[in-house]
Parts: sequence; structure tokens; C-alpha cells
Amino acid sequence: MQDSVKNAARSEPARVPALSKAIAILRFLNASPRLSAGVSEIAVSLGIAKSHCFNILRTLEAEGWVRFDAERRRYDLSARLLTDVSRLLAGGAQTASVHAELVQLSEAARLPCVLTRIEVDGTFTAIDKAEDAAELLVSVPIGHRFPIDAPAQMRVRLAWATAAERRRILARWKPVAYTPTTIIDKKDLMRELDATQARGFAISRAEFTTGVTTIAAPVFDDEGNVRYVLQCPGLEADVPSRKNDVAAPLLLAAERIGIMLRNAAA
Repeated sequence: MQDSVKNAARSEPARVPALSKAIAILRFLNASPRLSAGVSEIAVSLGIAKSHCFNILRTLEAEGWVRFDAERRRYDLSARLLTDVSRLLAGGAQTASVHAELVQLSEAARLPCVLTRIEVDGTFTAIDKAEDAAELLVSVPIGHRFPIDAPAQMRVRLAWATAAERRRILARWKPVAYTPTTIIDKKDLMRELDATQARGFAISRAEFTTGVTTIAAPVFDDEGNVRYVLQCPGLEADVPSRKNDVAAPLLLAAERIGIMLRNAAA
């Protein structure tokens, strides 16, 4: 009898309650629609005592994995956490190969390049980048999360989406004029999606950040779905005049990275 009890105990995975709660908090923040939450909201949602939840959040903040916005009194994931885990994308050697492609692209395009991952909530997280070869730095930190309607990424996602998925996303789309040139009319957006698919890459013409034009390409999984977006941002005065020279190495890098990630997942 004692042996059977001991064997059953061994079969149960050992857990550290505080660690389990910390992981639950991180997952909750990552899934939050606003990508942030207050301590009371977290505690109630996860069934954790408020004082205990607060202490865990303070520890995660001290370790650099969450950030506290004192003005809004809300916590969100920090870039440090996403930097720490981003290298797990496809394993050490595979990730090094992906990064090498980014470096080569940056050198060929003379621009920074950023690889973003499409998250479950439709936002886009920067998981790797290369910018050393860029003549002028226009980039974001690893871990930065772009909103669901970031023009370049959204167009890549929708241009190769199924008709049903496109309708579903556009039905919930609430246009935001990030700059004076942002496309906010649905008919204009539909025309731009058709043009994106026809040319093979998206263009954001200073529509997210004033003065910055971005060219972006899809990275497909083994089922032909867009899982990542590879983009090159640059100055509005420079990129449009040589968009084809940027797009050629961008599309090649996106294809190669897609092959690497599909092989890693196999």
C-alpha cells in the first residue's frame, strides 16, 4: 500500500505554488485584450489573494519581466521578458540561422529589418531584428508589440487570409488614423489588400509613424498560413523610390526564413 502511494506521488508533477501563480499571471497579461491589467483584476480573475498577487507582481517587476505604469496603475509585460524568451523561437542553431538571414537582409536593403510574430489576439510581437547595416536607424526593440491594425502587418495578414477570416477581422475593424495618410476607408483598404497580394508585399506609406515607410512580406507555415511578418522600415524620403530594390531581398529572406521555421517545426 505504501509503495502504491509513493508511486502515485511520484507520478504527480511537482509544483511550486508561487511559481505556478507567477506563470499564470504572465499568461493572463499576455492574453489581456489591452495587454495590461491592474492587480485587483489579476487577483480576482486568477483566484489569487490580492496581497500575494501584488508580491508576485513586484518580484516579476524586479526581475524585469513585467512593467508597472504608475499613472494608469496597471502592469504589462516588459520587453525584457520577450527578449529572454524570443531566442527559443526555433532552437539555438535554428534561431541563429534566422538571425543571419535578417542581418543579410539588412545589409542588402540598407535598412533595419524586424521579424514579428502574429499572436493569438492578432497583435504582432517583434521577436528578432537586425539593424547594424542600416544607414539610418528606424526600428523597435525586441518584444515590442504592434497593435492588431498596424498597417503593414495587418495588410500582410489579411492579404493572404481566407475570405471568411478577412470578413471576420474587418467586421471588428475600428479604423484608427495613426497619421494623416493612414487608410481608414474600408473600400480603400480592400483595394490595398488586392494590390498587396498582387505585388507580394505590403506597403505602409507613413501610415503608422509619420515620416516612416514600411515594406512587409509574409512568412508562411507548412499549411500556407501567415504566421510571421518580416518588415523593413525606413524614411519616407528614401524607401518609396527604391521599394523594388528593398522588396526583392525582403521576399527572398521571408521565403528562406519560412523554410527554416517549417523545418524546425517538423
